[in-house]
Amino acid sequence: MAGDISSLGIGSGVLTSDVIDQLRSADEARIITPIDNKIDLNDQKQQSYDLLSSYMNTFKGSTFALSNDTLFDNKTVDVSGNAEVTIEPGANVQSFTLETTTLAKKDITKLGAVDSRTAPIASAAGVLNLDINGTTYGINYDDTTTLDDLAQAITEVAGTTIDASILETSTGKYSLVISSKETGANQAITITDTDDGTNGTGSLDAALFDDTVTDGYQKIQDSVDAVFKYNGITTTRSTNTIDDLVLGMSITLKEEGDFSNVTINQDTGKIVDEVQLFVDNYNTLMSNLNDMTAFDKDAGKVGIFQGDSFVNGLKRDMSGIVTSRFGSNNGSLMDYGIEVDRYGVMSFDSSVLESKLQTDSDSVKTFFAGGTDTNGNDVTGFFTNFDDKVKQYTGFGGLLSNFDNGLTSDAQNLADAKTRAQASLDSRYGIMTQQFIAYDAIISQLNASFSSLQQIIDSQASN
Repeated sequence: MAGDISSLGIGSGVLTSDVIDQLRSADEARIITPIDNKIDLNDQKQQSYDLLSSYMNTFKGSTFALSNDTLFDNKTVDVSGNAEVTIEPGANVQSFTLETTTLAKKDITKLGAVDSRTAPIASAAGVLNLDINGTTYGINYDDTTTLDDLAQAITEVAGTTIDASILETSTGKYSLVISSKETGANQAITITDTDDGTNGTGSLDAALFDDTVTDGYQKIQDSVDAVFKYNGITTTRSTNTIDDLVLGMSITLKEEGDFSNVTINQDTGKIVDEVQLFVDNYNTLMSNLNDMTAFDKDAGKVGIFQGDSFVNGLKRDMSGIVTSRFGSNNGSLMDYGIEVDRYGVMSFDSSVLESKLQTDSDSVKTFFAGGTDTNGNDVTGFFTNFDDKVKQYTGFGGLLSNFDNGLTSDAQNLADAKTRAQASLDSRYGIMTQQFIAYDAIISQLNASFSSLQQIIDSQASN
């Protein structure tokens, strides 16, 4: 008893703020710290989810590409000669020969030379008529019209069909050159002057227009159609670029007398590249899934989603499909050079797929993307099925999105729980502080009373 009284002899210094801080620290370690740890873990899970979502969407790109039958429509074109040939994806074009007999040409006419571009070239008013493909363009002139004026007037009136330019053929000599914009036999230009009489001179300068004068009105090049042989069949077109011969194919003739062998093959390189990309993306995805779900007691390694049923289910779905057999022929990816070893790592022997594409491209296309099998039945492709499974996870409102919503909801619940716990501690220690103040005052009073009593005791003892 005496010991207890002695301990209180230190007075109001017993109930200090340090005591409250120590008590609060102990309660925070017991209540707040576990919530903070859960919040940190949730943050890590959300960051890992972002990474997982990114890998799944990248992988989705590969499964979609291989499920799309247009991948098999790409073709390569090899031309032995000078002609240019392009093929659109899906065009049903076989190899062929192409022989160019005549290139399509424009009509080019040169009028005679005059001494000045800016001096008048007509003795009176008139109309220069340019007839092309059934249309006549009338070019008005008068006795003030210059060669520059006439060229400009032709451009303004007939510029959509006819080109007009001035050429200095020799020093101080200028000729008007008129040409069709397009090639083909129907682009021939006929030139007449409305004032043209029996001698053909009209009102224009004789040297410019009279084809009986040296260097006068001359047909430099006749407009002609292109003539070529497609697989030995003679064909004509008005242009040297032909895109209406076979649907999806464009031919550009380059040189008369050219003989080109055109070889069309399926573009196997693009298919092989897409499969290799699929393999790389699969290995990246599975490697990260393995790390996220790992549990190695000896190494002390625990993945962020270890024990999570959703992420483990995703991993099982992806690995299960690639090792499964599929279709009426019970085929598998191994038939096309794609294998998975005992560690879950996928590899690809491109030579196996290339050989399949060379010998039976249609069966590869049917297995990958679906179509009609040899019995005439509609079948779903392996990668079409795979893409549908991946889409269940990555699609709008899919499983990954729901998983993310769950993590976000957990984060909010943890934040709310921490707020409530913090508020409860604040309230508890607010009350405790007030109590300590009250107790401290009582202790101080007791200490003061004890001090007086002690003096009396000491006085009596001395007597």
